[in-house]
Amino acid sequence: MKKKLLIIGVFVCGFLIFSYPFLANYVSTTTHIKEVKTYDKSVELLTSKKKKDLTEEAERYNQKVKDERIDFVDPFEKKPTKTKNKSYYDALNIGEVMATLEIPKIEMTLPIYHGTSEEVLSRGVGHMENSALPIGGKGTHSVLTGHRGLPSAKLFRDLDKLKKGDEFFIHVLDKTYAYEVTTERIVLPDETEWLIQEPDKEQVTLLTCEPYMINTHRLLVTGERVPYEKGAPEVKVSRYDTKKLMYIKWGIVSAILIGIISGLYIVIRYLKQKRRGN
Repeated sequence: MKKKLLIIGVFVCGFLIFSYPFLANYVSTTTHIKEVKTYDKSVELLTSKKKKDLTEEAERYNQKVKDERIDFVDPFEKKPTKTKNKSYYDALNIGEVMATLEIPKIEMTLPIYHGTSEEVLSRGVGHMENSALPIGGKGTHSVLTGHRGLPSAKLFRDLDKLKKGDEFFIHVLDKTYAYEVTTERIVLPDETEWLIQEPDKEQVTLLTCEPYMINTHRLLVTGERVPYEKGAPEVKVSRYDTKKLMYIKWGIVSAILIGIISGLYIVIRYLKQKRRGN
């Protein structure tokens, strides 16, 4: 009987360890969905004038970025912290989230935050401060960064699956900007010349570490803006589709309960047999 209890105990512990990444990713994904919903709700409450004011403020910041041409700092090597750049943090400021990123190819929707501090990158996607805010416009180039993956969240883990011609979308205030992937390149951390603005292009680059778990290089996936058609067939996933997450959650919970009930059954049976023997 003790041998059976040991086997059950090892099985339950092993299962819990095995299921942790799935359960943690479920919690992380539901948190991201909640953040996106909160952002959308906040946008709905804004007046047309407030939206216009926020857009104009973001445009002024983007012009400042063009004029100053500040050098980029690799967010994963230099460990950036929150700066005191008030004009930056005031722009597109209607809460913690500045915008949301949707990547249908890898079924991912993530909140975008100001800056690229470790705190930000542990929660979602960070916007690189010295790049243009993601509101489009000729000559703009926004850089969005994310971890290749954490034990508790996927984030940009599958970013390498994006190929030329794939689309991703950025939702800012009540507008949606569509981008078509034009290049994917692997570079060294200090090779930031690929992030500069080009006068006649509207670009967004998604930046993460490469290779996965080794992180010696950077993967840059750059897209150029294309017309956005509401309800376009390319958007194959619902931004709030939680059905798959619900199945994963209940699958894990059910398996844990089965393990616990099995263990309790064996313990109770063992105690009854011991009592009879006495």
